[in-house]
Amino acid sequence: MEIKNYSSVMSAYMKNAYEPAKKKIGSPAAKNTDKAEFSAASGAGALTNAKASAKKSVESFASPERIAALKSMISDGSYNISADDVAASIFEG
Repeated sequence: MEIKNYSSVMSAYMKNAYEPAKKKIGSPAAKNTDKAEFSAASGAGALTNAKASAKKSVESFASPERIAALKSMISDGSYNISADDVAASIFEG
């Protein structure tokens, strides 16, 4: 592969690299910054709301008996799911 006529591109790059940006006269320099404020109360509240929402969602789709059975299977170590089943459920939606 042969690259020709790259000098104009390089000169434009070099010009921008070494010349400082010109300031507008009469206007203060704009600062390009983002700002985010978080409080401990809002973080804890959001976490509590997320947990409650997840619990409500699970309880609406599974009976209390099914949840109890799953809890006991998890606690005694007999609850196993194959990776193929997990992947299939992800792709099915």
